[in-house]
Amino acid sequence: MTDVESQELLARFETDGFVRLPGFLSAQQVAEAKDNLDRFIAERVPDLPQQHVFYEDKSRPETLKQLQNLHTYDPYFGQLTVGSRFEELATLLMLDRAVAQNLQYFNKPAGVGKPTPVHQDGFYFMLTPCVAVTMWLALEKVNEENGCVRYVPGSHRQGMRPHDRTDTLGFSQGISDYRETERTAEVMMPAEPGDLLVHHALTIHRADGNHSTTRSRRAMGFVYFGQSARIDDERRAAYQEKLTREMKAAGKI
Repeated sequence: MTDVESQELLARFETDGFVRLPGFLSAQQVAEAKDNLDRFIAERVPDLPQQHVFYEDKSRPETLKQLQNLHTYDPYFGQLTVGSRFEELATLLMLDRAVAQNLQYFNKPAGVGKPTPVHQDGFYFMLTPCVAVTMWLALEKVNEENGCVRYVPGSHRQGMRPHDRTDTLGFSQGISDYRETERTAEVMMPAEPGDLLVHHALTIHRADGNHSTTRSRRAMGFVYFGQSARIDDERRAAYQEKLTREMKAAGKI
């Protein structure tokens, strides 16, 4: 990426709160990522902590919907996250040194994948200042049918919105005062395998459920905090403990 391209990308990100980079990974790199995910799921998932593995229906392994902290469990995913093109891009867009926090696996299984409630990632991160980005890498074709991401342009400049409890596993909080004008302003972001979406931690976004009976919606999510950001550790730990109890009681983990 040239200096001019970098500055154009940064300008779009600062204006809209999100950018799309088509073909960020090649077809070969996407195939490699999917192979390593399949290996990881088969070999490592049975031994992972329950709070890092989410299912739509725990009694059905094929409904696996989310994995947390892949980069801490496996060298392949560690190299993909730390000291990588993803980290370099995060540093550019945040204007701050990127510090890797999480590599997640996301899926909306065919026919059962639930909607993702409208939210801001920063509500979960509990940062001061809220300097962070999430990167969403498509591993399969994603469109309106199987639940593509929808953004509200410029919403990252409006601060943190109030959130309330939701019933969606993995996205336990959603914006409580979402307005119809914002829903009308949403930008739908279909993606091809290897396309990368990047959004600011305050950018409002959501996704529909998977209405396809044959197609899944597999993706990976990279989370980076700016070096200047500070976490409210006590508040975050209390929230995670409460959430784990609730999910366990509901039979979701």
